[in-house]
Amino acid sequence: MPASRSDPLLVLDPVRQVRESARADRAETAVRAWRRAWHRVYFECLLYCCAGYVLYGVSFHLTSGNRAAVLVATSFVVAYVVPLFRLMVFYLRHSDDF
Repeated sequence: MPASRSDPLLVLDPVRQVRESARADRAETAVRAWRRAWHRVYFECLLYCCAGYVLYGVSFHLTSGNRAAVLVATSFVVAYVVPLFRLMVFYLRHSDDF
């Protein structure tokens, strides 16, 4: 057998080739959509954290003890609790993808 000859190892009929290509395209589209959703959630959580830290900073400038305490509690919720629940919701919605 000459070394220059290269036969394919597997030959598929054209119908199956089209079907497999379409399946691969659907899988790639699903991966892209999941990655886009993950990036969106990640940046949302990052923005929530930054907004919470800004609220912490604002609470240091308040002179009223009650208002400062309420703002500190609100900033804690915005910086830590909201991103945690947002990530939990994302993972529970996409739990069948893992």
